[in-house]
Amino acid sequence: MKALSWEKESVLVLVKAAPNWSMKYSTYEICTAGICRDHSWRRLYPFPEDVMVEKDIRIWDMIEVETQPTTDDPRSESRKIRAESVRKISRIENRKERREYLKKISEPSLEIPYKEKRTMALIQPRIEDFKIKKERGDAVVQVTLNGKVFKRNPYGDVGLYYKWRCPKPCLYCRDRPHKMRCFDWGTNILYSKYEDEKEAKAKTTKMCLYGMKYDYDSWFALGTHSRRPWSKWMVVGLLWMKKEVEPKE
Repeated sequence: MKALSWEKESVLVLVKAAPNWSMKYSTYEICTAGICRDHSWRRLYPFPEDVMVEKDIRIWDMIEVETQPTTDDPRSESRKIRAESVRKISRIENRKERREYLKKISEPSLEIPYKEKRTMALIQPRIEDFKIKKERGDAVVQVTLNGKVFKRNPYGDVGLYYKWRCPKPCLYCRDRPHKMRCFDWGTNILYSKYEDEKEAKAKTTKMCLYGMKYDYDSWFALGTHSRRPWSKWMVVGLLWMKKEVEPKE
């Protein structure tokens, strides 16, 4: 069997999902995703947390990375990466440029990527509700051989859930809204910043519901689970910016 070769690609980073512990690589891995120059999606995994931190990779960074198709993931956008090849080559700073870019790649409905068997999409949602609830069994505390304590899923004990509809209601949200868990890293960090649970819920809800519904133009980066690649969708990234103020006549 011929070995897969590495291909150098440029990817604009739009998603950094909350990290999970990799038993295979013994490190925290971050599901990172973005858009290639031809506007196709790339899901880059595993992306080691230490590489992310060391190279200061942020949303809106254009990175160059060596990738190859993965043999154990059926999702067409997924790529294995050579972590040591990652380098930042540019960044989009201008807010107007960012807005125009998001408008260009947004989908009117989740029906389109579903029919095309794509497993990533960007949608500007009609947000209806946001809930926070305690989960069980996801944030198991374990100890490594050297005695270091870690959580297999450091944000797994709290579930952040959105109810929303597509801007052009799809077959699935015409009658009732989508309900999806949010794995955006920044949002999970926001909740974990507060020691008081009541304050954490209030602050996170203020931003993720009221802020993103009323104060900001908001976009959901959506992805599917590898075990149910064409049916189980999740919010893997949040993007937002202040609403445009219409000039007075």
